Amino acid sequence: MIADLQRRLSAPSLSRSAFIGLDGFIDEITYVVDKRFSPSSYERIKTIQAYATRISRASAMSTNIELVSLTTKLGGNGPLLANALLQYGVGVTYMGSIGYPTLDPVLAPLHRCQRLICLAQPAHTDAIEFEDGKIITSKLSSLDAITWENIQSSLSLEELTALCQSSDLIAFSNWSMILAMNTIWKRFLDLIVPHLTCQGKVVFFDLADPEKRTREDLLEALALIQSFSRQAFSIILSTNLKEACELAETLGFIVPDYQSVHLETLTRYLEEHLNIDYVIVHRVDRAVCLHDNTFEEVRGLYCSHPVITTGAGDNFNAGFLYGVLQGFPISQSLFLGCATSGYYVRYAASPTTSQLLSFLARWEKNEVDEYHGS
Repeated sequence: MIADLQRRLSAPSLSRSAFIGLDGFIDEITYVVDKRFSPSSYERIKTIQAYATRISRASAMSTNIELVSLTTKLGGNGPLLANALLQYGVGVTYMGSIGYPTLDPVLAPLHRCQRLICLAQPAHTDAIEFEDGKIITSKLSSLDAITWENIQSSLSLEELTALCQSSDLIAFSNWSMILAMNTIWKRFLDLIVPHLTCQGKVVFFDLADPEKRTREDLLEALALIQSFSRQAFSIILSTNLKEACELAETLGFIVPDYQSVHLETLTRYLEEHLNIDYVIVHRVDRAVCLHDNTFEEVRGLYCSHPVITTGAGDNFNAGFLYGVLQGFPISQSLFLGCATSGYYVRYAASPTTSQLLSFLARWEKNEVDEYHGS
């Protein structure tokens, strides 16, 4: 598997372009202090369960939680996806809440995009990192400006149609936090899609965690994705395990225990009810995909002490999408997604092709260290 992926990545790549949106965040990555020893020394709370226990002890009383800021960086599902694809040489146009009227300095890596369409100021996230996951707390008011009307004030229908027509990939990220996304999709379907040559184009959907949205909103979103699917697009829906279980439950599937759910049964249920080309579920140690009635599962390189997990799923998606855009087999695209994410959680950066090839060489020799943080 590794040797085949190395060979494919070393071959000349196809020139590909992507139109990605619509969110944008400034992420502040934080740890929670367990014990403070000095101004420069502390022990962190390492697991979500330990953090939950600390909070629950304060019930009917009160407590203080100290957060340590590690870094402030580019964030949001769309920008993280775009940044990772830029590392692989994909030409990206980005539209979203990345600053207004110009790009926010924290999102400076997006300067490499072929074009930027700035709709609003970035939202803000405190990403509280643990070894077994993360807790995302966000301030989202700026995302209220992500509307069809504001898109139209930035681009004419003709410009937007031309932009979509020239893109091999159209990616919609973070449906859960953009309340106007259903309306935006309706306008795309009514006003843009009829004028596109859909054959050969990939349309990618990352709903993000839908738990807080109503069942009615989610069902409408899934129906709209099916409307995209009825065109000649190749439709990809990517989820993590929690998101996949929530979607399946919304559609009527009973999931007694998320952690022990049978992944093939879960993905086949989603594919049968949504009738889309690719259904992906990615976990921290593996990823699966159902495509053309064929189920593929690939194991990644699990990292028990990640430097960062916020953005790991977006880097997985970038690796998978790059593989699809380059015509790799599904198993190799999944493996590329896992490798891209595996690199990211160890180095807190998206890899270039050469960096990933070096990482794969160490992986093949069992020389990948568990932890690369300071």
